[in-house]
Amino acid sequence: MSLLSRLLCSLFVAATVAAAHAAEPGVDVKAEVNRISKQSREAPVEALAQLEAIRKRLGAGGSYEEQQTLLRAEVRLKEDLGRLEESYVLERTSLELALAHGDAAGAALARLGAVREMVDAHRLDDAQALLDKVTAQAPANASVVFKASVERIRGGILNLRARFDEALAAYLRSLRLLQALPGEGGRRAALYARIAQVYINTDNPAKALDSADLGLAEETMSLWSLTSLQFTRGRALIKLGRDREGIDAYEKALATATRAGLSASEAVIRGNIADYYLMHHDYVRAERAAREALVVSEKVKEPSAVMMARANLGFALMGQGKIAEGTPYVDAVIAHMRKGKLLADLEALLDEKGRMLERAGQYQRALAIVREQQSLQQQSERKARDRAIAALQEEFDAKRRSQQIVLLERENKLKDAELSNRRTVQLATTFAAMLTVLAGAVVYVMYRRAARSNARLTELNVQLEFRSTHDALTGLHNRRSLTSRMTGRVADGSADRRSHAEGVDCFVLLDVDHFKSINDRWGHGAGDAVLVEVARRLAAAVRESDMVVRWGGEEFMIHAPGMAPDTVAGMAGRILETIGAQPVDGGSCEIPVTLTAGIVALPPAADAAFDWQCAVRLADWALYQGKTQGRNQARIVTRLHAPAASVMAALEGDAAHARALLALDCVHGPRQDPARPAPAVPRDAGGAAGALPALAPT
Repeated sequence: MSLLSRLLCSLFVAATVAAAHAAEPGVDVKAEVNRISKQSREAPVEALAQLEAIRKRLGAGGSYEEQQTLLRAEVRLKEDLGRLEESYVLERTSLELALAHGDAAGAALARLGAVREMVDAHRLDDAQALLDKVTAQAPANASVVFKASVERIRGGILNLRARFDEALAAYLRSLRLLQALPGEGGRRAALYARIAQVYINTDNPAKALDSADLGLAEETMSLWSLTSLQFTRGRALIKLGRDREGIDAYEKALATATRAGLSASEAVIRGNIADYYLMHHDYVRAERAAREALVVSEKVKEPSAVMMARANLGFALMGQGKIAEGTPYVDAVIAHMRKGKLLADLEALLDEKGRMLERAGQYQRALAIVREQQSLQQQSERKARDRAIAALQEEFDAKRRSQQIVLLERENKLKDAELSNRRTVQLATTFAAMLTVLAGAVVYVMYRRAARSNARLTELNVQLEFRSTHDALTGLHNRRSLTSRMTGRVADGSADRRSHAEGVDCFVLLDVDHFKSINDRWGHGAGDAVLVEVARRLAAAVRESDMVVRWGGEEFMIHAPGMAPDTVAGMAGRILETIGAQPVDGGSCEIPVTLTAGIVALPPAADAAFDWQCAVRLADWALYQGKTQGRNQARIVTRLHAPAASVMAALEGDAAHARALLALDCVHGPRQDPARPAPAVPRDAGGAAGALPALAPT
């Protein structure tokens, strides 16, 4: 064959191949994505496989819009299936593609993937900073989906920070943005699930149930959203006491998650089922459910679900008396909480571990747990108190500035009146008397108004002084009041010794038994009611000269000066009887309440080595002796067998050595009804599937 013939043949073959490719029908990416999205509501795994196949077949030959459409659809499906690491990789691919094509709006949407990655890793400060940066740099033509996603992520960060009111507001803003978009029923359903979870976190299960039902009413949603709504509905029903319906909802959610292959959701649901059985002390079922949850959570490598499953398994084993077998699981989770500084969850976990150890008779280990838990509680209370004081000071400063402005305005008016008066005198001396009277009347009125303003300012100062020395909830004195009294006691020691020559200063430190359980079972409102009623009963049980102090949290202090030494035990018995004889009326329930107390009597002529602060420290030690020996009792330090300095040094060292240096008396509180069950504590695992749940009962 000649060279020309071979060339013509090659051209013919090339043209034939090109024509064949031109004749191959193209893929309508948008139509395919819509079809696969509908399929994903019933078979998300198969739908994801089809999306991956289309994107692989299309490669780099598709248009920018087609590639981004496929990427966004695949990101969403992988998030629903809990394959978060893969979704983050796709987000980075989407970002590179958007930057290469100069699509600022698409780049802003893709950058939110990095924010979600930080939130999932609980790097909340970094996530908030990056979210603010992405929002500030987003173009004006950013999509409604981008704006709704920003609010949803902001709500997630606030929810994890326990700022639930702000989280709810962010979720509602996102929901309003999506209401105007057709075909976004899935995203709306997911938001209703998050809103329901916020209501769960704020102990409002009725609102949570309403929100979950609104989400289930959406016409189209993914299996992930359906699972989340069914699961949250179950949590709300259990909180409302409708346990059988709640477990049914859990089982439906578990069936949906299993059918859809949502392993991360399955792990969280199984963990909450284990929680339910732990709450009802069915430790055998709880162990079985926790082991199933641990297998699934380790398979999907979801850290929060793994921690939850390990904690539940540990407590289920400890509840069966297998302390040595269960403790390592619980201690591993406690170490994780300490490292992540998750103080609220850590406090709850320590409380439950202490209960388990106390139930097993290991009082010394339980006491160490109680001390760490109380330290965490005091840190939380200190932060809350500082915020309250700052808010009060800001309010006071604002009122003072407002009053200063009013006074300046009145002063200017007075000067204007005086100038007008002078001009009038110059124009007509005949009207001088009348103008003088008028000016006097104006001055008098202004003086009266200024006097009223000064009186109001004095009243505000009195209120501020009262709030600085009294507890806002109970109305009792606070630590500052006691410190002031003790300063006066030292400064006027001689007069005090003359007036109370035969008496002693008695320091009584009291702690409400199992107060955390009261909060968890009946809610923080009931807990506040218990504190108020305990404060009222304490004030009624002591003399008018005694000072009752809200020491912090569920702790109270009584300073009783000038007491006869032989009346201290009687006072202790009277206090325990007053508190524990009758339950507290919580409105819809009767709440049994008892106290444990530590009591130290300090002579008015005590030396510098044993001042009132040492007495309080010793009373705290005596209180914890009562805690370790069963609560509902008062431990009274009646005598020191060694110098005060030696006793105080021993308290910081060996507890057994310190006990040998002291003489203790014990007064028991009123006997409690043994048939009355101990307060059971509801257990929650907050957050959506994939978010960190509450890991331990309290």
